[in-house]
Amino acid sequence: MVIIKGKTYYTTTDAAKTLGVSAKTIRSYISRGIIPRPPEVRYGLRLLKHFPLDYMEKAKKLLEDYRCRKMP
Repeated sequence: MVIIKGKTYYTTTDAAKTLGVSAKTIRSYISRGIIPRPPEVRYGLRLLKHFPLDYMEKAKKLLEDYRCRKMP
């Protein structure tokens, strides 16, 4: 979690904990198109991906759908 100007932004690590996977897996899901690219916020010279609560709800649903399709 990062706080910028009093606003809380959830990081890849926070998203990983919420979805029960590793941060590497989250990055893999994004690059493979399983979940959409999250919004970004500028933090100094850095551009950080952040995972708002509404994004996480959508990602959970997409991930559940993906896992159901993969099961025989």
